[in-house]
Amino acid sequence: MTHPITLLDGAVGTSLWAMAAERGIPKVPVWQYSITHPELVSDLAARYVCAGSRIILANTFCANGPAVSKYPGFRADEVVSAGVRLAKAAAGDKAQVALSVGPLETVPADKAGRFAAAAAYDQQMGAGVDAGADCIFLQTFWEKELLTLALERAAEFDLPLLCAMTFGPDGRTYGGCTAADFAALAEPYHPAAIGLNCSCGAEAAVAVMAEFRRCTGLPLLCKPNMPPGHTPEDFVSALAPALDGLRYVGGCCGTTPQDIAALAERVGK
Repeated sequence: MTHPITLLDGAVGTSLWAMAAERGIPKVPVWQYSITHPELVSDLAARYVCAGSRIILANTFCANGPAVSKYPGFRADEVVSAGVRLAKAAAGDKAQVALSVGPLETVPADKAGRFAAAAAYDQQMGAGVDAGADCIFLQTFWEKELLTLALERAAEFDLPLLCAMTFGPDGRTYGGCTAADFAALAEPYHPAAIGLNCSCGAEAAVAVMAEFRRCTGLPLLCKPNMPPGHTPEDFVSALAPALDGLRYVGGCCGTTPQDIAALAERVGK
């Protein structure tokens, strides 16, 4: 049975930095813009909704306690809540909002480190769920330990779960994880979809997604990078061979609302 494709959004981080540069706004961790320049975040989210995205990311990637605490005047729970609220306002009744959760800066080395990492995820996910996130998107993970911990904590919240790792040109994550390894790790948590984001471009993603199709029956997602200077036509052409069998598709670093609009036309959204 062929399922319809749900269109995701494109890049948040690189897009917000480009929009900030156009306005002479300094480049900072993108989660800060939800507090200091919410108009940027709202504008980008609205552009993706207009382009056809039916799930958009909240501007919450890396907005976890250990990362946010390095910047005086910011609190992780407030940053996450603001990111979700801005996305919800832009989405209206046309799209859902995914809480974007990524890896922490360090992998726990002992029991105390694991406890602290779990607490960081609980705070980030709890704030996002309380603010109204429709689902949780674990993304850009590259090794098993943090992903396992994030999956465990996400399972405590009664929301659909999307999950993606970032793969190198050899078809493995930078921690050595294959698509089959990832699928075996994720399956017990019954995610709504697994797949890749970021990684080494849409063309290279085709082979990785083919491996996912061979090793798992879970629904699949693909959200790859694109290089500077590409056109929306380049993006759609490179990604087209991977579309068969996908449940969710969008873009990551370097992709734009124009890319998503072109993809929407390609998949008939």
